[in-house]
Amino acid sequence: MSTIDERLRGLGIALLDVMPPVVDGYLPAFAPFIRCGDQIHLSGRLGKKDGKPLCGKVGEEISVEQGKLAARGVAH
Repeated sequence: MSTIDERLRGLGIALLDVMPPVVDGYLPAFAPFIRCGDQIHLSGRLGKKDGKPLCGKVGEEISVEQGKLAARGVAH
């Protein structure tokens, strides 16, 4: 197991083999994530708060803490 997997597990984050659909009944026609070295690039996921998209530039429209929560929500 790689260090990335161990760190994600320690943070309580598990990447699924297939990400759940963004909208019920919609299945993406692309890879939900790609691992490249020590980075994971996610696609087709939205950060949400109370079920609504959390949008904005971190440090301007949303706080750093909100950005962290959005990123964690995308990875779950």
